[in-house]
Amino acid sequence: MTKYARNLDANDILELIFVYLTEVTSLRNHDDILMVLADMGRTLTSADRCTVWVVSDDKRKIWTKVAHGIDPIEIPIHSGIVGTAIANSQKIMIDDVYQDDRFNPDVDKKTGYKTKSMMVIPMFNSDDEIIGAFQAINSRRESGVFDESDMQRLMLASTYAAETLASARLTQEIEDTQREVVFTMGAVGESRSKETGNHVKRVAEYSKILALAYGLSQNQAELLKQASPMHDIGKVAIPDAVLNKPGRFNDQERKIMDTHAELGYNMTNNSQRPLLKAASIVAYEHHEKYNGKGYPQGKIGEDIHIFGRITAVADVFDALGSDRVYKKAWEDEKILKLFKEERGEHFDPKLVDLLFENIDKFFAVRDAFKDEYLGSHIKEEDVRNKITVLGAFGTKAKGFGTSSFYLNEKNVIDAGNLLAGLEEKSAKIENIWITHSHLDHICDIAYIIDNYYGTIDKTINLCGLPATLQALQKHFLNDLIWPDFSKITLANKTGMCISYTEIEVNKQYALSPTESIQAFETDHTVPSCGYIYKKNDTAVLITADTYSLDNALFLANHDLSIKSLVLECSFPSSMDVLAKESKHLTPKLLSQMLEGLQRTDMTIYINHVKPLFLEEITKEIEQYCVQWKPKIVKDGEIINF
Repeated sequence: MTKYARNLDANDILELIFVYLTEVTSLRNHDDILMVLADMGRTLTSADRCTVWVVSDDKRKIWTKVAHGIDPIEIPIHSGIVGTAIANSQKIMIDDVYQDDRFNPDVDKKTGYKTKSMMVIPMFNSDDEIIGAFQAINSRRESGVFDESDMQRLMLASTYAAETLASARLTQEIEDTQREVVFTMGAVGESRSKETGNHVKRVAEYSKILALAYGLSQNQAELLKQASPMHDIGKVAIPDAVLNKPGRFNDQERKIMDTHAELGYNMTNNSQRPLLKAASIVAYEHHEKYNGKGYPQGKIGEDIHIFGRITAVADVFDALGSDRVYKKAWEDEKILKLFKEERGEHFDPKLVDLLFENIDKFFAVRDAFKDEYLGSHIKEEDVRNKITVLGAFGTKAKGFGTSSFYLNEKNVIDAGNLLAGLEEKSAKIENIWITHSHLDHICDIAYIIDNYYGTIDKTINLCGLPATLQALQKHFLNDLIWPDFSKITLANKTGMCISYTEIEVNKQYALSPTESIQAFETDHTVPSCGYIYKKNDTAVLITADTYSLDNALFLANHDLSIKSLVLECSFPSSMDVLAKESKHLTPKLLSQMLEGLQRTDMTIYINHVKPLFLEEITKEIEQYCVQWKPKIVKDGEIINF
């Protein structure tokens, strides 16, 4: 493809385009695609250099990572000759750019290259939106300038290039979406069993290491890495009582748990997408054993798909080395001893050998993706004060509960996720300290009495601001939306099911000789408050929903007993208008507020994240709030203070 198109007829030109675009279809890397398109433009126009420019997602810049003889460049969208062509949807052909005021000679000065003639043509997608531009530089004709035939050929090239880029981008978006869905679903499956998302990250990395060592191609190894997070996706259909049972299962519970492999397979096996087909194999076969004694099919030896055999090693290695609800992590020596014993029994012997040969890589992955349990596995005697996050999120979804915190056997803050978090223990609650009247903070009040009416032996006291309690009585527990439980007697006839207690901000209420709670004003769309829960000499401050942190930070700066802050962050920074209107925080707004925190000895936790934006908010928290090192909490986690 080194000859130029000066003397080619129309058929020859179309054949050239076909050859280049055939090459493009085999490529996956965006930079490689840009280079082939640039080569096509250079050949068709007899140019010395050709550059494909792309409009950025925010429409503010144009960039090229690949240009003949030029380093990667990113410039404002209206800059220079290319920017003019894009801004005005205009074809431009110039014989001598140094006679044109729009030309920026800085690149020539840096590279020593002399630009003379130039052509630029905007590229449009199927919706007539400009997505970039084709730029040809320095004609190789004897005249040294481009003519109308060159412009026609560049227009032809730009049309095919635009379609190619749009198609490549759509394909990439589809593949990225598939990978994100697979990883997210895998992480959801693990989060229901109180694992962290880092478990699936580690299993993915271990799987790729073993796949490459086994001799699979780079593409197959990458496919397995992307699919392996779905190995336990079937757990989403296993009841919590079984999934999170401490200790060993009985026979019936074991049968229920073992169905997760087939359940995961049934969820994914109908897709024709390579990634999901691989995920279905992993889900179905990662509990098979090399000796044929595994489940669900009892496959033996190499009848088990290599993806299943690899994931079995990766999953067990990580499970043994991690804390779980039913066990502490094993020592490395004990883990490796088990793999030696199970070589040729549970595990493919070749893969066990490869595990030992690559054990340093496994340890490096484990160190890189350590679990952060926020104290959920710390022994009771090591923790002086703690609260449990029953519901950590800003809306309900499968595996995500709304706001509620367990202070002690009798006291909780908010009632967004009491039943799932406490089950029968919720019948022992005596005081629910409510932050405000929005449904995600009060909804389980309705269900506690419905579920445990016969076992509740004391009136449940709803504590909140006067306006909050009035809203509950008028709009919720009003015999229209839900029964007015303040008029219904307990089963033991000792009192009514609920009562209401109005509280005052900045007043301390004793919960026990060593515990107290104090409300402070917050800034939300309805009257609202946060709480400081103090036990012995230390305290944790919980804001619940708020836009301003002024009161919270004033208290934190002046009350040295407060050791931890639990702050809300509901939306990504791109939704700051909605956040402000609904009086919630984004990571960027949160970082601005935290500038008012004068102490450096506090631990900051984040809750009330909307599950749909969890990954985006997590990344932004790391970006904007790195100096405070906040931790995003999940349902069931423990906060120590």
